[in-house]
Amino acid sequence: MDNFNSGKIKEMVYDVLQNPTRENFIDILDNGLGEQDNLDFKVQWIEAQKLAEILLGIANSGGGAIILGVKENEDGTLESIGLSKIEDKEKIHSKMAKFLPETIKFEIADFDFSNESYSKLKGRLFQLILIYSEDINLPYIWEKDSNSAEAGSIFFRRGTKTVKANSYEINEMLDKRLEATYVEQSSLHLEEHLKQLNTLYKNMSSQMYSSSVISNLFKNMSAFGTLAGTPQNNPYYPKESYDEFIAKMIEKKKMKIEKVLDLK
Repeated sequence: MDNFNSGKIKEMVYDVLQNPTRENFIDILDNGLGEQDNLDFKVQWIEAQKLAEILLGIANSGGGAIILGVKENEDGTLESIGLSKIEDKEKIHSKMAKFLPETIKFEIADFDFSNESYSKLKGRLFQLILIYSEDINLPYIWEKDSNSAEAGSIFFRRGTKTVKANSYEINEMLDKRLEATYVEQSSLHLEEHLKQLNTLYKNMSSQMYSSSVISNLFKNMSAFGTLAGTPQNNPYYPKESYDEFIAKMIEKKKMKIEKVLDLK
């Protein structure tokens, strides 16, 4: 499949993940480009364990969909055969859940074209498994020993095949997780930095007073202080004024925020 068509169907799958409407579902079937790493077709419901493997592989490959009721022929063309009935979603969930980690998210949508005027799908039933993937949860790991896989296995989509991931593919998933973790932490840090910057601004007045009344007040206070003894310079008193220090901290905090935002 060329890059243009591959990108086109990935976009369609993304659309149906975001908004699983009949229109978006029909678009995928009309496109007729066949299976790929984020899209699988099944004529009917298969064994829960095997279906869970495909689901896990798609989740580890960025998310996607499995369409039930569609046959892919050897030449890559699609036949919208339809299901004999709509299966109970809760039962399907419970059958697959024992093999899947709690972090994985998927949902099942029903498409009933019994009363549809659209000729190609009229009178047919389909179900669609929508599989979501978050980089911060990668890799999604097989939870339970089964006939074909032991607990801890990591499935991946290599083209149209669901296989156990090799070391390179696992490292790619871990890299995505690390990057997502860094981005999430950076977002939290940014929020904290902004709070700190706000606190700094609150500790510095935007106005300075030069009133002669205030000036005389400080002179009188100084005169009062001489009654207690001869004033001496405090050797520990900082040369930098409070406002100067706060102003410097504001600039440093701004630089830190720019780094978090990758502006420098």
